[in-house]
Amino acid sequence: MLRHLVAAAALSAATLGLAETPRTFDFGKESLVAIQDAPATMPRRLFPALSEADFAALAGGAEAPASVNVFLLRREGRVILVDAGNGGRRGRMLAILKAAGIQPDAIDDILLTHMHGDHIGGLIDATGTAVFPKATLHVAAPERDLWQTQAGRNGVLARKVLAAYAGRVKTFAFGEAPIPGITALDAVGHTPGHTVYETESLLIVGDLLHAAAVQFPRPEVCATYDVAPTQAAATRRRFYARAAASGKTVAGMHLPYPGLGKVTGDDKGFRYVPNP
Repeated sequence: MLRHLVAAAALSAATLGLAETPRTFDFGKESLVAIQDAPATMPRRLFPALSEADFAALAGGAEAPASVNVFLLRREGRVILVDAGNGGRRGRMLAILKAAGIQPDAIDDILLTHMHGDHIGGLIDATGTAVFPKATLHVAAPERDLWQTQAGRNGVLARKVLAAYAGRVKTFAFGEAPIPGITALDAVGHTPGHTVYETESLLIVGDLLHAAAVQFPRPEVCATYDVAPTQAAATRRRFYARAAASGKTVAGMHLPYPGLGKVTGDDKGFRYVPNP
């Protein structure tokens, strides 16, 4: 099924106006499709701790390469979406899935790394109706609880999403497996419920970082999106070390597309090696 998805999506890329076509990666027990929901870069202003010169030296210019990625994971007969992109006019995830013949009702589960708009916007349509009519939505309990009372556009969006999936929202505690074989790990710092998902082969790290060129060599540097910068920096180091020690592939929502690679190094310096 996933191989057909990639082939069909590649054929329709020109029609969809995509910068990148989906790519499939096989990991034995599971397969992962990387979908670019939207192209993106990360400008220097998002990293106020760095001077323009220091940022440019790391990023290679005034903006660091990035992306908005969504991952479709298939394992043990289940089709699992990890985050859902922007939705609206910017998000291309749903168009890619439909062009590939993957209808929304084929998605069994949706794992959320957190509930920022570029990760949940694709879950509802313009009327506030759930896009995925059969999927169970999995989110960390602290993340769900946070957005029940937050003001602003993101709070409104999060509550619309939770309402649209009422009766199909399942929360979990860190350390639990919301889906068999997929463990939810505490990656708090970016948000109070930010989650990394670990399988036998993968660490799906959400917004652990936003600019690979900057934040692998300088994990202490935070984007303005991190609500608890000190904690976010410590979490980054912890997962970089975990990825390097385990040899598992890292999949990130803002890593340059296709968003997969390996981490090498230790506390003296980390390096990201993207998949070819």
